[in-house]
Amino acid sequence: MTAESHSDPLIVAVIRRFRLPWYRATALVGAVIISLLILITFLNGDNSYFSDPSFWRSFLDGPVMITYILVVYPFMWRLFKQAVEAFRSISPMDESDFNRLVAEITTPNRHREWAAVFIGAVFALLTIAPWSVSMDSDAGLKVYELILQMLLFGMLGWLIYDTIVGTMRIARLSRQELKLDIFDTELLAPIALWSLGISLVWVGGISLSLVFQTWEDMTGWQNITIYSILVSATVLAFFLSMWSTHKAMAGVKKRELNLAWKNLAAASRELKNRTARNQTEGIQELSYAITAWSAQHKLVQEISAWPFNASIIRRLAVSILAPITVFLIKIIPRIGISW
Repeated sequence: MTAESHSDPLIVAVIRRFRLPWYRATALVGAVIISLLILITFLNGDNSYFSDPSFWRSFLDGPVMITYILVVYPFMWRLFKQAVEAFRSISPMDESDFNRLVAEITTPNRHREWAAVFIGAVFALLTIAPWSVSMDSDAGLKVYELILQMLLFGMLGWLIYDTIVGTMRIARLSRQELKLDIFDTELLAPIALWSLGISLVWVGGISLSLVFQTWEDMTGWQNITIYSILVSATVLAFFLSMWSTHKAMAGVKKRELNLAWKNLAAASRELKNRTARNQTEGIQELSYAITAWSAQHKLVQEISAWPFNASIIRRLAVSILAPITVFLIKIIPRIGISW
């Protein structure tokens, strides 16, 4: 592995410490967490846990979700870098100035990253409230679960922070002077793909966490409300992450519409004046100009100011069905619905 870079996100900097390729380090982390669970359970002295499905469902949630975050983050980071690079071709800056701007924007704030981890860990601590739980013969497992949940929620806190900061970075690039072409939005497609990638990662996490939920947990109104909010927030995050780029494109669209309308109005007034004075010279050219500017105005009006296409929206819609499908698969057998 290469040396740690100060521009690396926190999770990348931590994984670099393993001096292993990313996915080997991820496999090592997952193996250590599972091995500790098996060892603590064995030392607990009650081997019946190993054959209890509810035990594995309860304790595998954390290791699986931690591994999931480590598996998908390189995908998120790669999409973000591609989204940043999409601005290079539409920026009037020379390459060195653009590189300096990107370096300034993407340099992480370690204090804030660790603060996000701390907030997530404290949230898990307050949720589990170990001081209200009696420590019996399963004390080792309860301590293991507490530490694991604090680690998981710390990572989730950081991931939420990283997603928000990524949106702010794209927004800052969108506010720069850009050479946008309303008729060529393909250059901005990486931004839409990054937004879609964020949504897919969060939807995947929601779906995966549902697998480990019990019937009682899934049918409780509190959890239904929470998961509904999470799915809605995922969709909202997709659009919010592109809002700044949308505003920049909307500004270009407005200027193009104003230009077309200004020329259309000028040609129409001139045609009206010449007709009133019975001047036939140039009438045909003015008619052509009116037709052309009218068509231009209509064309610009129909162009979307969002940097995505129908294919991306379809993929987002299909991804939203994933947690709903998992939910239905788990509850249908319990409520006795037959096909």
